Amino acid sequence: MLDVKFQFKLKHDAAVKALAYCPWSKSLLATGGGSKDRNIRFWHTKTGTLLNKFYTNAQVTSVSWSKFLKEIVATFGFGNHTKILIVYTYPDMKPRLEVVGTYGLRILSSVLSPTSTSLAVASNDCTIRIYKLWNQTVPIDTAPEVHAIGTYGSSLIEQSEGIHHKQVPLR
Repeated sequence: MLDVKFQFKLKHDAAVKALAYCPWSKSLLATGGGSKDRNIRFWHTKTGTLLNKFYTNAQVTSVSWSKFLKEIVATFGFGNHTKILIVYTYPDMKPRLEVVGTYGLRILSSVLSPTSTSLAVASNDCTIRIYKLWNQTVPIDTAPEVHAIGTYGSSLIEQSEGIHHKQVPLR
């Protein structure tokens, strides 16, 4: 029998509706909070450290990472806008693509396609919708050298992850 070891409790302010590990940064986890939270939180799972949180103004019902770009897609349920899906750049969380639904449309869950290029979403109107979000290219390399400063938001965490930045000589 395998031993199970409890590591951390990562706190939101409401039910956690979404979670996804980043495919190109193995200890980066994104989580999405329900109606009374409405935040996407980013965690360093080796230490349990909250790296950042981003307020969305809606219930976050799913999050999925791109394998090809430093981007994350979130879907939404109840909220103060009619956006049902937004693709954000990471780590600055700038919207790159927004899908607006009809009034009352809510996304309940989603799943990435096997190619990681499309997202299928289940909605409260008894339908499944499929959106092509990314072109299939070469996935982002998971080697530490490809990470830019700011992936974790902390030089100490980056050091523990093996991310080393070359010093540029001053002229």
